[in-house]
Amino acid sequence: MLPEAIKKARLQHGMSQMDLVRKIENVYHVSLSSSMLSRYENPNTPLPNRISLPALFALTDYLKIDLNTIATQEMNNWTKNYINKS
Repeated sequence: MLPEAIKKARLQHGMSQMDLVRKIENVYHVSLSSSMLSRYENPNTPLPNRISLPALFALTDYLKIDLNTIATQEMNNWTKNYINKS
């Protein structure tokens, strides 16, 4: 899922959260804080409140995360946890 993918890719790049925040701001002009990034990397943060679109696109582009795979995983999880429980 997205939180794990962001954290894994960040660590594979050998970056701290603050390093990544600075890169995203410098390259894409998307303002993030390390606390926001921490929330984005937390799988317990509910999906609707997890991430803004500019941050999503900047992070996945910079970290080379495939959004198609993430979208499929997220929708499968969403369906399992929210839709099928009603």
